[in-house]
Amino acid sequence: MDSLDLKIVRTMGFRPYGPRAMAVDHLKASYIAAQIGVEPETVKARLARMETAGFIRFYQVYPNFRHLGLDATAFLFRIPDEDRKASAIARIEPIDGLLEVHNFLGPEMCVDLSHRNPTDLSKKLRLLAEFTGDAAPVRFYERHMPTVDSTLTPLDWRILKALRYRARRPIAEIAQETGVGVRTVRRRLDRMTAEGSLFIVPAVDPGRAPGVLLYELLFYTTPDADASALRRVLGACEERYLYHYVPASQALGNFDVLLFAESTGEIEETRRRCRDIAGVAKVSALVFRGWTEYTDWIDAAIDERIRA
Repeated sequence: MDSLDLKIVRTMGFRPYGPRAMAVDHLKASYIAAQIGVEPETVKARLARMETAGFIRFYQVYPNFRHLGLDATAFLFRIPDEDRKASAIARIEPIDGLLEVHNFLGPEMCVDLSHRNPTDLSKKLRLLAEFTGDAAPVRFYERHMPTVDSTLTPLDWRILKALRYRARRPIAEIAQETGVGVRTVRRRLDRMTAEGSLFIVPAVDPGRAPGVLLYELLFYTTPDADASALRRVLGACEERYLYHYVPASQALGNFDVLLFAESTGEIEETRRRCRDIAGVAKVSALVFRGWTEYTDWIDAAIDERIRA
């Protein structure tokens, strides 16, 4: 992978959540090409290459969790013992509403899970404390999603199901599968996209990006730093970064950046270079060992709403 591949993925969106609705056409080659200043045919060729390599597994639709009565939060656990860490990952899998587990090199492990209310979250955290031995994990990030005022109909849910793992399929196919007209599908899809009822992003497998490592840099800023510090960091990482966000706890940085590197040496070089940027006091790295998604329960939740 190179910087152009990363710009394409960054333009499409990397994470299936966010505080704002997505652009309706953000997966189209013409839209991506216009955003990054290349020809649409170049984008199509790069997407095909990433799909063939398995880095882009498919294009997925995620419902806004507010329609499911859910919030989602990730926590960083520290498990110094490697055997206990492996055992904990296996024991975590059956937890209801589990979304992702990020296994980092070293003792750190991030668990991203959904929850219906504070009581439900507390119950799940007690289970995780038992499995990991860490009773005081740090809140890493929230899956912020737009507030939604409307209720999705069974037809809306059927359209979401038709797109769940094939988000770029033609509207005519969805219309045929759901038994309604093309205009109806397009109108409902445009409405759901505009109001933030769904997120359409590529599902990626970082382990299938040949010759690169996925990692995060956690940035701690100086007391006098302002928004320009983030701009300087992203400018310095332009050729390698995929995504950035503000963590839920400042114990994990004032902002974090997700990047690719070709070697561990490059990770350390980037960390040191970014540490010298004005407004940055400290930079820590978390290198991914594994990234696993657990989202079959979302399909079951969609089916339940179709039946209702």
